[in-house]
Amino acid sequence: MTITAAVLVPVVTAVAGVVSLLVQDRRVRRSRDGRRRLVFEDATRQVAFAAEWWGAKQLTADTPEALREPTAVANGWLDEASARVTAAEQPRTGEDPYVSVSRLLLLYRFRRRSAKAIRIAFYVALGIIATNATFILNDSDYRRQVGWNVWLLAVFGALALFLRFWAVSTDSPDQS
Repeated sequence: MTITAAVLVPVVTAVAGVVSLLVQDRRVRRSRDGRRRLVFEDATRQVAFAAEWWGAKQLTADTPEALREPTAVANGWLDEASARVTAAEQPRTGEDPYVSVSRLLLLYRFRRRSAKAIRIAFYVALGIIATNATFILNDSDYRRQVGWNVWLLAVFGALALFLRFWAVSTDSPDQS
């Protein structure tokens, strides 16, 4: 029982970390797809407006030279819509599409000082988990403190997951 608890809690914490990375990646992809869809809808509306506006200008223009400026304006709107769509179609670089050990353990470079501090607390929580698991495995008098040690493993496992999420969200580019 003691060995099972000592091994199971860190393994469950690692599995929860991997699952959380997969859920986080899915959420990022869905929000990116949503933003892309909005860009396409805006560009479609802008093109439709430019076409209707151009048609109205053609009906009200007296001479072909009176259409020169509206033509330039309509072409500018179409170019702007095209540029937005092109920018939305560009894949983002520097993103890891898979779960790696460096992403799981936050071994990559952070930009913000607060995220670096949270990462240190994350490592402290992982160290406490490892130390406590080692104590449980090496304890000859395991009956005395099994409940307390398993409780510590569970609490620091949950704390490590929380700190990992917090560090990633603090360092995200969307955070101002």
